[in-house]
Amino acid sequence: MRLRYPRLSRLVLFVAFACAPIAAQGGTPLYKWVDAKGVTHYSDVPEPGATSVEVGSAQGYHAPAAAGARSATAHNGAATSASSYKMLAISSPEEGGVVWRSDGFVGVSAALQPGLASGHHLWFVIDGTRQSEPADGMSTLVELPRGTHTVSALVTDAADTELLGSASVTFHVRQNSAVTAPRGPALPKKPHG
Repeated sequence: MRLRYPRLSRLVLFVAFACAPIAAQGGTPLYKWVDAKGVTHYSDVPEPGATSVEVGSAQGYHAPAAAGARSATAHNGAATSASSYKMLAISSPEEGGVVWRSDGFVGVSAALQPGLASGHHLWFVIDGTRQSEPADGMSTLVELPRGTHTVSALVTDAADTELLGSASVTFHVRQNSAVTAPRGPALPKKPHG
């Protein structure tokens, strides 16, 4: 009885095709040949009768520049520098953090060094939308449904020109329910009976 391994052959071909762009991008040549049994092979080692395979470069991804300190152009055309500010970052919630919402509101806060200059405003940007009013201080409460959200902050001058922006933080809002009731050692025990 002769055994055949069609799934194994398909797996070998899949791996060869999956690795081909990586090998080609690294400058390694790729060769293709068909053996005596009619099975097609790919390798970086040439076999007798193998042909060179031309493989395009692997698709790459380039992340957009992080929202960091930027200079802005004021309405009169002169450049307004954000160099007086050394740092703007979201301090709460943390990146990837989970907020258990019980009252419908989530607290967000930012850290700015040095402090906010006179005439400048701090804004929070929730899920890509700037809040309608600047923050009163360095934190605010926002009403958010459960799910995944993003928050970033920005500083503007009196003419509403953006001077500085923070990196965006992604966090998750969860809500207690009968299925996901709160648990933990600090919670009161339910009476039995």
